[in-house]
Amino acid sequence: MDFQHFVDGVDMPCCVMSVQKTAEDTCGEIRIIAANRRYKKTMGPAYYDGMLYSELVPQDNKFEDYCYRAAILKQRMHAYVETRALGCWTDQTLIPLRSDREDLGYCQFVFEFTQQAQADRMASVSIDAAEAVIEACIKLVGTDDIQANAGDALAVIMEKTGAKAARIMLVDHEKKAAVVFCDRLAADATPPAERAVISYDLIRTWEAMIGDSNTLIIKNGKDLAELWERNPVWAQSIRDSRVQSLVLSPLRREKTVVGYLYVVNFDVSRAVEVKEIVELMSFFLGSELANHLLVQRLEEISQIDVLTGMKNRRAMKQRIRALTANSPVPPYGVINIDLNGLKIVNDHDGHEAGDRLLIQAGELLGKVFYHDDIFRTGGDEFIVIMDGISQETFERKMQRLRRDAEKNGLSFAVGSFWSDGSAEIKSAFRHADEMMYADKKAFYEQYPELRR
Repeated sequence: MDFQHFVDGVDMPCCVMSVQKTAEDTCGEIRIIAANRRYKKTMGPAYYDGMLYSELVPQDNKFEDYCYRAAILKQRMHAYVETRALGCWTDQTLIPLRSDREDLGYCQFVFEFTQQAQADRMASVSIDAAEAVIEACIKLVGTDDIQANAGDALAVIMEKTGAKAARIMLVDHEKKAAVVFCDRLAADATPPAERAVISYDLIRTWEAMIGDSNTLIIKNGKDLAELWERNPVWAQSIRDSRVQSLVLSPLRREKTVVGYLYVVNFDVSRAVEVKEIVELMSFFLGSELANHLLVQRLEEISQIDVLTGMKNRRAMKQRIRALTANSPVPPYGVINIDLNGLKIVNDHDGHEAGDRLLIQAGELLGKVFYHDDIFRTGGDEFIVIMDGISQETFERKMQRLRRDAEKNGLSFAVGSFWSDGSAEIKSAFRHADEMMYADKKAFYEQYPELRR
C-alpha cells in the first residue's frame, strides 16, 4: 500500500504508524512511517518519516497499548483526552490497516485539538462505559452526604470494572497532607496484610508519573517493572498491598490536582473500557469534590479570627451545640478571659501595637490550651471550652495560665467554671462571666491608671 498517497487523501492531521509485535506478544517499536502535510505542520520541523513516535512526543504506555490494539489486534480505537503538554484536548482515532506480516502491523492515526473539554466528544465512549459512569454519577448526587455518595459511586465503578478495591484520595497542598476521602473493598477480596499509609510526599510523585497524560495504568508485569525503575518506593507500596493491576486518574480543579481516583485489581481483559470509566468518572468527581472542598474551606475561613488565627464566636456556638448534644454531657470546663490594658495600648501606642498584644496573648493561650479549645469572641475577650477533663486537670490549667501570663508580662482577668456535666452550659458561662468581671474590677482598683 502506498501509505503516503493514503494519508495525503485525509483532510485532517493524519499519519500511518507501524507497530512491532515482540516474541512475548507485547508492543515493540512504534514508528511513524508516513504523514500528511497537516500532521507535519502540527508536529513541527522535528518530524521525519520512519521516526520513533517517542522522538516526537513523550512516551505513553496507554497510547502504545492503543496502537498495539489497533495495528496488531485489529481493533478500532478512539479516545478524547486532555493533552496537558499542549494545554488542550485531543480527539484521536486509530484504525487498523492491512499488513502481510504477523510481527508488524499498521494503523492510521488521525486527531483534532479542542481548547476546552467538549461534552459531546467526552460522551463518545463505549455504551458500557457510558452506562457505568451515568449510574455512578447518579449515586454521587444521591443525598447531601457527599462522602457517602462518593462511596456508593465507587461501588458502582468496582462492579462495572471487576475491580477488587477503589479509593478516592484528597490532597491538601497547603497543609502538605494526603487523606483517604473514601474507599471500598469487594466482599470477596483478600484484604491486604496491612494498609499502606500513603504519605503526602509519595502522592506528590504520582503527578510526575502521570506526566502529560490523564491516567496511569498498570495491567501486567511489564508495566509494574517500568514502575519499579521510575518510582521504586511506590512500586514497593503497591507490592506490599498485593496489587496486580491499577488504574489511577487525577481529580483536578482547573490545573490543580485536588485528589486521585484509582481502582485496583480490575478485569485486565477490559483495560480500555476500564480506563474510559475511570478517566471520565474522574472528570465528574474532580468537579464535584472541588466544589465540596471550596465550600468546606469557606466554612473553615468563616470560623477563623483573622488576626489571631483562633476560632471565632461562630465556631464557639457550634462547639457548644456539639457539646450539649451529647447524652450524657461529659465533664467540661469554661474559662472567660479578658486581656487587661488593651485600650490604653491602643490609645497611647496605636492599634498596631494593640494588635501585636492580642497576637501575643493568643500565642500564650495556644501554648496553655489546645488551639481547638480557644475562641476569640470580641476585641479583648477569649473563651476556652474543654470537655472530658477532670476538675484537677482543669485547675492545673488555670494555674499555668496565670503563671505564664505573669512570666510574659501579660495581664488577664479570668473567670472559670468546671462541671461534672450536670450544670447547664448557660449557667456555666454566667458563673465564669461573673468571676471574670470581679477579677477585672479588682485589677483596675489596683491599677486605676489603666482603667478604660
